[in-house]
Amino acid sequence: MKILSHMVLVGLVAFAFGSTALVGQSAYAQSGKASGDVYNFWKTQGWQQQSQSQARSLYHYGQTAQPTPAQAREHATSARQGVVAAQKSLGELKKSNPDNKEAQAAIAKIEEMQKKVLGHCDMVDKALAKGDHAEMCACCADMVHDLEAADGELTKLQKALKIEKVELPKR
Repeated sequence: MKILSHMVLVGLVAFAFGSTALVGQSAYAQSGKASGDVYNFWKTQGWQQQSQSQARSLYHYGQTAQPTPAQAREHATSARQGVVAAQKSLGELKKSNPDNKEAQAAIAKIEEMQKKVLGHCDMVDKALAKGDHAEMCACCADMVHDLEAADGELTKLQKALKIEKVELPKR
């Protein structure tokens, strides 16, 4: 009987501590900041990856064939739209973390790189207008490299925001 009462007491204490931890955790999650930061981070990364993929595709296509202006513009437009969408999500992260110096520094570097990418998109348009596929490919290569550098800063931002990477389940 004494052992049973000790087990019940230990169970109640464990439950109390566990409940307190869950309440504190859910209060943070309910504040919206945690879920908003996670959402905007992954959204930013997704749009940047989409832009990088479009620039890489156009580069490879331009190296192996002569894309029509319409085909090339489609990739360049998609890359531009991805960067603009990423900028919006990044802006939300900037607003929601004004006191996080690490995050602000990473965001500033990403924004700088995104501006370069948008400049490269403009150069692609000019190269297409001239029919200069070599210049178009060079701009696409620059876009890919700048977006890779931005990915490195996104990794720093992820750490600054304490966002965990969740692995996909194995099949």
